[in-house]
Amino acid sequence: MSASAIFFQGATEHFFRPLTWQDREACAAVLRGLHERVHGPEADYAQALTRDLVLDICMGVIAQPAYREGALSTAQTVNAEAERGYALNLLRELKAHGWVEDYKDPIDLQPVLKLTRAGKAFAETFAELDNTRHKTRQRNMRSARKALQAFLDNHDEDELLDAHDYASRVVQDLQDDIEYFRALMQSLTREALMHKLAWDEFNDFLERRFGKEMSVRLVADSVDRHRSQIIELLDQIRAWPLEQRERIDAALRQRVDWLEPMLVGGRSATLWLCQRVEALIDAACELKLPMLRSEMHNYVRRFTSLLRQALSLDYGAESPMGLTLAGIKAADAAGKEDWLELLGQRLATTELRLLPVGGLRWTQRERQQVEGDETEWQIREDSRLEAAMRRAEAEAFVVSEERVLGQLGKAGAVSLRLSDLASQRADEVLTSLHAVGAARSLLGRERWQVSKLGERFETASFIADDYELRRLPKR
Repeated sequence: MSASAIFFQGATEHFFRPLTWQDREACAAVLRGLHERVHGPEADYAQALTRDLVLDICMGVIAQPAYREGALSTAQTVNAEAERGYALNLLRELKAHGWVEDYKDPIDLQPVLKLTRAGKAFAETFAELDNTRHKTRQRNMRSARKALQAFLDNHDEDELLDAHDYASRVVQDLQDDIEYFRALMQSLTREALMHKLAWDEFNDFLERRFGKEMSVRLVADSVDRHRSQIIELLDQIRAWPLEQRERIDAALRQRVDWLEPMLVGGRSATLWLCQRVEALIDAACELKLPMLRSEMHNYVRRFTSLLRQALSLDYGAESPMGLTLAGIKAADAAGKEDWLELLGQRLATTELRLLPVGGLRWTQRERQQVEGDETEWQIREDSRLEAAMRRAEAEAFVVSEERVLGQLGKAGAVSLRLSDLASQRADEVLTSLHAVGAARSLLGRERWQVSKLGERFETASFIADDYELRRLPKR
C-alpha cells in the first residue's frame, strides 16, 4: 500500500474527533455552512474565506436553538463573549484535525482559510445529506447527449470523459431518489407506530420534490426520452475509422490513468467508454427508473392507506380510543388486566337470545311493475361497426417488439436496410417505423446489429434516416 493511500496520519490522524463531542451537530452544521459559503449555489467567489467570516458562520450556527443546546453549557450564563470563545475554539479544533488550513491569498498575499481536500469532500457529503436544500439534477441525460455530440464534432477526448461522468450521475441520481423514498417509508412506519401521520414529509414531497423536480425528470427529461439519441451517437463513434480511433485512444491513455486496468489485451479506450456509457444508460432505463417508480408508488399507496385509516378510525391522541390505548400502554401488568376487565364490561352491550318459533314469518316481496310498455333494446349494426372501428384504431398503434422482430426474422437476407422495409401497406409501414427500436431492445440486441447510414429516404408515409440492420450469428 502506498503512503498516499494512508489517510489517518499527520494532520488527519484524528480527523473525525470534532464530530464525536457533545457539540457534533453544531460542528456538522458549521461544516455545511462553510461548504455552502465556498462551493454552494450562493457562493461569493470574489470574497476570500477569512478568519472573521468563519467565526461569523460559527456564531450564526450556535444562534439557532437546535444547535445551541449542545454547543453551549446551560449551567453558565451565555453572552456574546462566550459565543465568540466557542467559535474560536471550534475553529482551532477544525484546523488542528485537518478540516481547515491556512492559505495565502495569491492576489493580495493576505492570510486566509480554506477547506482541505478531505474537509471539502466530507463537508460536501454533509451538505448533500441536508434534504432541505436538494439540488435539481434532471439535466444529466441531456448533458451526456450534448457531450457525445460535441465529441463527434470536435474530436475532443474530454467530451467523451464528460459523457461518461454524466451517465454515471444519471444512475446515481436515480439511486439517491430510490433511497429517499425508502427513508420516507421508514419514517412513515415509525410515525404510524406512534399513532401519528407524517403529513409534513408527504406535503414536502408533493410540493417541493415531486412538483418541482421529479415530475420533470419522469416526463420531460425521462431517461427513456434521450436513450435512442445517445445510442445513435455511440454507434456513430464506434463506426469511426481505425486510425482516428487509435489517435483518441492514445490521448485517453495519456490523460486518464484509471483506464489502464480496464484496457487489458490492447482494448480500445474509446470503445470501452462507449460500452460503459451504454451500459449505464441501459441500467438507468431498465433497472433504476422502474425501481424509482415502484418505490414512489409504494410510498403514496402506503400513505393514502394510513390516511384513510386515520380518517375512518380516528386514532388521535385525544380521541376515546387513543386515550384508552395510552392508558393500557402506560399501566403495569396488573393494571392492564384491570383496564381490560373494565373495558370489557363497558363494551359488553350485546345480548344473545333465542327468538320464539312463532315470531318468525316469511313475507314475499312483490315486484313493482313499471307502468308502460317495456322497450326492447336492440344493438344497431352501425353502432356495432363504430365500436369495432374504435377498438381497431386503439390497437392499430400498439406494436409489439416481439412481433416486429418476428417479421424481421422472416426476411432471409443477412443485411436489411430500413428503406427496403418501407411499403404502402399500413402494417408494413408500422413495422419499418419500429424496426430500429425493436432491434435495439434488450431482446433485439441478441439478433441484430444496428448502424446508422448517412442517407435519408422518403416514402409516401414518412421521411427518415436510413439504417442498416445486420443479422448476428446465433450463439
